[in-house]
Amino acid sequence: MARNGKSIRNQLRVRRVVDVPLREVSGICLGRSDNGRMFLIAVGDRAAKIAWFSLSGSEELRIDWHTRSIAKLSGSKLPKHNPQIEAVCADGGGRIMLLQETPPSVELIDPKALEAVASIDLVVEGHGEIARAWSDPKGSRGEGAVLLPDGHLLVAKEKKPAALIEFGPPYSQSRGLVCGGALADGERWPINKGHQRFVALAFWLPDKTLAKTCADFSDLEIGPDGCLYLLSDKSSTIARLDELPAGGGTAALLEAWRLDDLDGKPEGLAFSALGRAVVGLDTRKARRNLVLLDPAIAQVRGGGQGEAETKQSNGKPAH
Repeated sequence: MARNGKSIRNQLRVRRVVDVPLREVSGICLGRSDNGRMFLIAVGDRAAKIAWFSLSGSEELRIDWHTRSIAKLSGSKLPKHNPQIEAVCADGGGRIMLLQETPPSVELIDPKALEAVASIDLVVEGHGEIARAWSDPKGSRGEGAVLLPDGHLLVAKEKKPAALIEFGPPYSQSRGLVCGGALADGERWPINKGHQRFVALAFWLPDKTLAKTCADFSDLEIGPDGCLYLLSDKSSTIARLDELPAGGGTAALLEAWRLDDLDGKPEGLAFSALGRAVVGLDTRKARRNLVLLDPAIAQVRGGGQGEAETKQSNGKPAH
Protein backbone atom coordinates (compact mmCIF):
# COMPACT_ATOMS: atom_id res chain seq x y z
CA MET A 1 0.00 0.00 0.00
CA ALA A 2 1.06 3.59 -0.47
CA ARG A 3 -0.82 5.41 2.30
CA ASN A 4 2.42 5.98 4.20
CA GLY A 5 3.71 8.17 1.37
CA LYS A 6 5.96 5.53 -0.16
CA SER A 7 4.93 4.10 -3.50
CA ILE A 8 5.41 0.37 -3.94
CA ARG A 9 6.30 -0.71 -7.47
CA ASN A 10 6.21 -4.42 -8.05
CA GLN A 11 7.56 -5.72 -11.34
CA LEU A 12 5.27 -7.15 -14.02
CA ARG A 13 6.72 -9.44 -16.66
CA VAL A 14 5.48 -10.29 -20.13
CA ARG A 15 3.61 -13.61 -20.32
CA ARG A 16 2.40 -13.42 -23.94
CA VAL A 17 2.80 -11.09 -26.94
CA VAL A 18 0.05 -10.72 -29.55
CA ASP A 19 -0.31 -8.97 -32.92
CA VAL A 20 -3.29 -6.59 -33.16
CA PRO A 21 -4.29 -5.77 -36.77
CA LEU A 22 -4.20 -2.03 -36.07
CA ARG A 23 -1.50 0.62 -36.36
CA GLU A 24 -0.70 2.61 -33.24
CA VAL A 25 -3.02 0.95 -30.72
CA SER A 26 -4.29 3.78 -28.53
CA GLY A 27 -6.98 2.13 -26.43
CA ILE A 28 -8.23 -1.29 -25.36
CA CYS A 29 -11.03 -2.52 -23.12
CA LEU A 30 -12.77 -5.69 -22.00
CA GLY A 31 -16.43 -5.83 -22.98
CA ARG A 32 -18.81 -8.05 -21.00
CA SER A 33 -22.32 -8.73 -22.27
CA ASP A 34 -25.35 -9.69 -20.19
CA ASN A 35 -25.06 -13.31 -21.36
CA GLY A 36 -21.55 -13.61 -19.92
CA ARG A 37 -19.57 -13.35 -23.14
CA MET A 38 -16.38 -11.33 -23.08
CA PHE A 39 -14.53 -9.50 -25.83
CA LEU A 40 -11.23 -7.66 -25.93
CA ILE A 41 -11.73 -4.54 -28.08
CA ALA A 42 -8.91 -2.38 -29.50
CA VAL A 43 -8.79 0.95 -31.34
CA GLY A 44 -6.00 2.94 -32.95
CA ASP A 45 -5.63 6.66 -33.54
CA ARG A 46 -4.51 6.40 -37.18
CA ALA A 47 -7.70 4.98 -38.73
CA ALA A 48 -11.39 4.81 -37.78
CA LYS A 49 -11.39 1.05 -37.26
CA ILE A 50 -12.00 -1.32 -34.36
CA ALA A 51 -10.61 -4.80 -33.79
CA TRP A 52 -11.90 -7.42 -31.37
CA PHE A 53 -11.73 -11.08 -30.43
CA SER A 54 -13.85 -13.23 -28.13
CA LEU A 55 -12.39 -14.52 -24.88
CA SER A 56 -12.73 -17.93 -23.30
CA GLY A 57 -11.39 -19.24 -20.01
CA SER A 58 -7.92 -19.87 -21.43
CA GLU A 59 -5.39 -17.09 -21.95
CA GLU A 60 -3.25 -19.24 -24.25
CA LEU A 61 -5.64 -20.08 -27.10
CA ARG A 62 -5.07 -18.87 -30.65
CA ILE A 63 -6.62 -15.44 -31.18
CA ASP A 64 -9.05 -14.87 -34.04
CA TRP A 65 -9.26 -11.12 -34.66
CA HIS A 66 -12.19 -9.40 -36.34
CA THR A 67 -12.02 -5.84 -37.69
CA ARG A 68 -14.58 -3.31 -38.83
CA SER A 69 -14.36 0.19 -40.25
CA ILE A 70 -16.34 2.74 -38.26
CA ALA A 71 -15.68 5.68 -40.59
CA LYS A 72 -19.00 5.53 -42.41
CA LEU A 73 -21.45 4.67 -39.63
CA SER A 74 -24.80 6.42 -39.92
CA GLY A 75 -24.68 9.64 -37.86
CA SER A 76 -20.95 9.38 -37.06
CA LYS A 77 -18.66 12.40 -37.19
CA LEU A 78 -15.45 10.37 -37.09
CA PRO A 79 -13.03 11.13 -39.93
CA LYS A 80 -11.70 8.16 -41.85
CA HIS A 81 -8.06 9.09 -41.23
CA ASN A 82 -6.40 10.30 -38.03
CA PRO A 83 -9.60 10.27 -35.93
CA GLN A 84 -7.68 10.91 -32.67
CA ILE A 85 -9.43 8.08 -30.82
CA GLU A 86 -7.60 7.68 -27.53
CA ALA A 87 -9.80 5.32 -25.51
CA VAL A 88 -12.57 2.76 -25.86
CA CYS A 89 -15.20 1.43 -23.44
CA ALA A 90 -18.02 -1.08 -23.97
CA ASP A 91 -21.37 -1.40 -22.25
CA GLY A 92 -23.48 -4.51 -21.73
CA GLY A 93 -25.64 -3.74 -24.75
CA GLY A 94 -22.80 -4.34 -27.20
CA ARG A 95 -22.32 -0.61 -27.79
CA ILE A 96 -18.85 0.92 -27.88
CA MET A 97 -17.84 4.34 -26.59
CA LEU A 98 -14.95 6.07 -28.37
CA LEU A 99 -13.12 8.98 -26.72
CA GLN A 100 -11.59 11.60 -29.03
CA GLU A 101 -8.85 13.88 -27.78
CA THR A 102 -9.40 16.47 -30.54
CA PRO A 103 -12.09 17.66 -30.60
CA PRO A 104 -12.76 16.66 -26.96
CA SER A 105 -15.79 14.48 -27.47
CA VAL A 106 -17.31 11.02 -27.25
CA GLU A 107 -19.20 8.87 -29.74
CA LEU A 108 -21.30 5.94 -28.64
CA ILE A 109 -21.62 3.54 -31.56
CA ASP A 110 -23.64 0.41 -32.18
CA PRO A 111 -21.44 -1.77 -34.43
CA LYS A 112 -24.28 -4.23 -35.07
CA ALA A 113 -26.74 -1.54 -36.24
CA LEU A 114 -23.90 0.32 -38.02
CA GLU A 115 -24.88 3.64 -36.47
CA ALA A 116 -23.67 6.26 -34.03
CA VAL A 117 -26.12 6.32 -31.12
CA ALA A 118 -24.89 9.53 -29.50
CA SER A 119 -22.29 12.25 -30.03
CA ILE A 120 -21.24 14.11 -26.87
CA ASP A 121 -19.13 17.26 -26.58
CA LEU A 122 -16.98 17.27 -23.41
CA VAL A 123 -16.77 20.79 -21.96
CA VAL A 124 -14.80 22.12 -18.99
CA GLU A 125 -16.39 25.40 -17.97
CA GLY A 126 -14.77 28.28 -16.08
CA HIS A 127 -11.31 29.84 -16.11
CA GLY A 128 -9.31 27.50 -13.86
CA GLU A 129 -6.10 25.69 -14.77
CA ILE A 130 -7.86 22.57 -16.06
CA ALA A 131 -10.41 24.60 -18.05
CA ARG A 132 -7.65 26.62 -19.71
CA ALA A 133 -5.65 23.51 -20.55
CA TRP A 134 -8.75 21.74 -21.87
CA SER A 135 -9.63 24.60 -24.22
CA ASP A 136 -6.04 25.08 -25.45
CA PRO A 137 -5.82 23.67 -29.01
CA LYS A 138 -2.32 22.43 -28.21
CA GLY A 139 -3.23 21.21 -24.72
CA SER A 140 -3.64 17.69 -23.39
CA ARG A 141 -7.15 16.27 -23.09
CA GLY A 142 -8.72 12.85 -22.67
CA GLU A 143 -6.58 9.71 -22.87
CA GLY A 144 -8.64 7.16 -20.93
CA ALA A 145 -12.23 6.68 -19.80
CA VAL A 146 -14.55 4.58 -17.63
CA LEU A 147 -18.34 4.36 -17.94
CA LEU A 148 -20.25 5.31 -14.76
CA PRO A 149 -23.92 4.76 -13.83
CA ASP A 150 -26.51 7.47 -14.59
CA GLY A 151 -24.85 8.18 -17.94
CA HIS A 152 -21.78 9.79 -16.36
CA LEU A 153 -18.21 9.36 -17.63
CA LEU A 154 -14.83 9.39 -15.89
CA VAL A 155 -12.00 10.69 -18.11
CA ALA A 156 -8.24 10.73 -17.57
CA LYS A 157 -6.63 13.99 -18.70
CA GLU A 158 -3.11 13.05 -19.72
CA LYS A 159 -0.85 15.87 -18.45
CA LYS A 160 -0.25 19.58 -17.80
CA PRO A 161 -1.98 18.96 -15.43
CA ALA A 162 -2.79 15.26 -15.19
CA ALA A 163 -6.23 14.88 -13.66
CA LEU A 164 -9.34 12.73 -13.47
CA ILE A 165 -12.55 14.45 -14.59
CA GLU A 166 -16.15 13.32 -14.15
CA PHE A 167 -18.42 14.45 -16.98
CA GLY A 168 -22.21 14.39 -17.05
CA PRO A 169 -25.26 16.31 -18.25
CA PRO A 170 -25.42 19.97 -17.12
CA TYR A 171 -26.82 20.46 -13.59
CA SER A 172 -26.35 16.80 -12.65
CA GLN A 173 -24.50 15.90 -9.45
CA SER A 174 -21.07 14.28 -9.22
CA ARG A 175 -21.13 10.58 -8.28
CA GLY A 176 -17.46 9.95 -7.66
CA LEU A 177 -16.30 6.34 -7.84
CA VAL A 178 -16.02 3.68 -5.16
CA CYS A 179 -14.64 0.19 -5.72
CA GLY A 180 -17.45 -1.72 -7.42
CA GLY A 181 -19.27 1.50 -8.34
CA ALA A 182 -18.62 1.68 -12.10
CA LEU A 183 -21.20 0.63 -14.68
CA ALA A 184 -22.06 -2.99 -13.87
CA ASP A 185 -21.24 -5.84 -16.23
CA GLY A 186 -24.08 -6.45 -18.67
CA GLU A 187 -25.71 -3.04 -18.12
CA ARG A 188 -26.36 -0.54 -20.91
CA TRP A 189 -24.90 2.93 -20.45
CA PRO A 190 -28.03 5.11 -20.00
CA ILE A 191 -27.62 7.88 -22.55
CA ASN A 192 -30.00 9.84 -24.75
CA LYS A 193 -29.67 9.50 -28.51
CA GLY A 194 -28.33 12.28 -30.70
CA HIS A 195 -25.95 15.18 -30.16
CA GLN A 196 -25.50 16.47 -26.60
CA ARG A 197 -23.20 18.34 -24.27
CA PHE A 198 -21.56 17.06 -21.09
CA VAL A 199 -19.84 19.33 -18.59
CA ALA A 200 -17.15 18.65 -16.00
CA LEU A 201 -18.83 17.90 -12.67
CA ALA A 202 -15.73 17.14 -10.57
CA PHE A 203 -11.92 17.02 -10.72
CA TRP A 204 -9.43 14.86 -8.86
CA LEU A 205 -5.76 15.86 -8.94
CA PRO A 206 -3.08 13.31 -8.05
CA ASP A 207 -1.56 13.47 -4.59
CA LYS A 208 2.23 13.73 -4.33
CA THR A 209 2.78 9.98 -4.27
CA LEU A 210 0.61 9.30 -7.30
CA ALA A 211 2.12 12.23 -9.22
CA LYS A 212 5.61 10.90 -8.51
CA THR A 213 4.64 7.34 -9.46
CA CYS A 214 2.66 8.19 -12.62
CA ALA A 215 4.13 11.11 -14.58
CA ASP A 216 1.15 11.08 -16.96
CA PHE A 217 -2.29 9.43 -17.23
CA SER A 218 -2.58 7.26 -20.37
CA ASP A 219 -5.61 5.00 -19.78
CA LEU A 220 -8.18 3.91 -17.19
CA GLU A 221 -9.83 0.55 -16.62
CA ILE A 222 -11.96 -1.21 -14.02
CA GLY A 223 -10.43 -4.51 -12.96
CA PRO A 224 -12.36 -7.75 -12.32
CA ASP A 225 -12.09 -6.78 -8.64
CA GLY A 226 -14.15 -3.64 -9.30
CA CYS A 227 -11.30 -1.23 -8.54
CA LEU A 228 -10.01 1.62 -10.71
CA TYR A 229 -6.63 1.18 -12.41
CA LEU A 230 -4.48 3.75 -14.19
CA LEU A 231 -1.82 3.26 -16.87
CA SER A 232 1.09 5.71 -17.19
CA ASP A 233 3.04 5.74 -20.44
CA LYS A 234 5.92 7.95 -19.28
CA SER A 235 6.39 6.04 -16.04
CA SER A 236 5.68 2.61 -17.61
CA THR A 237 3.52 1.85 -14.59
CA ILE A 238 0.07 0.52 -13.67
CA ALA A 239 -1.48 1.92 -10.50
CA ARG A 240 -4.48 0.90 -8.42
CA LEU A 241 -6.27 4.02 -7.20
CA ASP A 242 -8.20 4.74 -4.04
CA GLU A 243 -11.87 5.68 -4.14
CA LEU A 244 -12.75 9.05 -5.67
CA PRO A 245 -15.05 11.08 -3.36
CA ALA A 246 -18.12 12.66 -4.96
CA GLY A 247 -17.55 16.32 -5.75
CA GLY A 248 -13.83 16.00 -6.48
CA GLY A 249 -10.64 16.23 -4.46
CA THR A 250 -7.50 14.11 -4.54
CA ALA A 251 -6.69 10.89 -6.39
CA ALA A 252 -4.54 8.65 -4.19
CA LEU A 253 -2.36 5.66 -4.98
CA LEU A 254 -2.95 2.29 -3.31
CA GLU A 255 -0.39 0.14 -5.13
CA ALA A 256 1.73 0.31 -8.26
CA TRP A 257 3.44 -2.11 -10.64
CA ARG A 258 6.36 -1.33 -12.92
CA LEU A 259 6.04 -2.77 -16.42
CA ASP A 260 8.72 -5.01 -17.86
CA ASP A 261 10.74 -3.55 -20.73
CA LEU A 262 8.24 -3.14 -23.55
CA ASP A 263 8.96 -2.58 -27.23
CA GLY A 264 6.52 0.29 -27.70
CA LYS A 265 4.58 2.96 -25.81
CA PRO A 266 2.01 1.55 -23.35
CA GLU A 267 -1.23 3.36 -24.22
CA GLY A 268 -4.12 0.95 -23.54
CA LEU A 269 -5.08 -1.02 -20.42
CA ALA A 270 -7.48 -3.92 -19.91
CA PHE A 271 -7.60 -7.09 -17.79
CA SER A 272 -8.14 -10.77 -18.41
CA ALA A 273 -10.91 -12.52 -16.48
CA LEU A 274 -8.19 -13.86 -14.15
CA GLY A 275 -6.97 -10.35 -13.28
CA ARG A 276 -3.84 -10.22 -15.42
CA ALA A 277 -3.11 -6.83 -16.96
CA VAL A 278 -3.31 -6.54 -20.75
CA VAL A 279 -1.48 -3.56 -22.26
CA GLY A 280 -1.83 -2.19 -25.78
CA LEU A 281 1.29 -0.70 -27.37
CA ASP A 282 1.86 2.05 -29.89
CA THR A 283 4.45 0.29 -32.06
CA ARG A 284 3.88 2.12 -35.40
CA LYS A 285 3.42 -1.30 -37.02
CA ALA A 286 0.60 -3.79 -36.51
CA ARG A 287 2.90 -6.32 -34.87
CA ARG A 288 3.72 -7.31 -31.27
CA ASN A 289 1.46 -4.55 -29.98
CA LEU A 290 -0.49 -6.29 -27.20
CA VAL A 291 1.02 -7.94 -24.13
CA LEU A 292 -0.41 -10.09 -21.35
CA LEU A 293 1.44 -9.55 -18.06
CA ASP A 294 2.21 -11.65 -14.99
CA PRO A 295 1.35 -11.92 -12.14
CA ALA A 296 -2.39 -11.25 -11.82
CA ILE A 297 -3.01 -7.98 -9.95
CA ALA A 298 -6.81 -7.55 -10.06
CA GLN A 299 -8.10 -10.91 -8.95
CA VAL A 300 -11.67 -11.25 -7.70
CA ARG A 301 -11.52 -11.73 -3.95
CA GLY A 302 -13.18 -14.71 -2.35
CA GLY A 303 -12.30 -17.07 -5.18
CA GLY A 304 -14.84 -15.66 -7.59
CA GLN A 305 -13.33 -16.95 -10.81
CA GLY A 306 -16.54 -17.92 -12.58
CA GLU A 307 -15.78 -15.47 -15.32
CA ALA A 308 -12.79 -17.57 -16.29
CA GLU A 309 -15.12 -20.35 -17.36
CA THR A 310 -16.99 -18.15 -19.84
CA LYS A 311 -17.79 -20.03 -23.02
CA GLN A 312 -16.24 -18.97 -26.28
CA SER A 313 -18.69 -16.95 -28.36
CA ASN A 314 -19.24 -16.77 -32.09
CA GLY A 315 -16.90 -13.78 -32.44
CA LYS A 316 -19.51 -11.01 -32.76
CA PRO A 317 -19.24 -8.06 -30.37
CA ALA A 318 -21.39 -8.57 -27.27
CA HIS A 319 -24.68 -9.64 -28.84
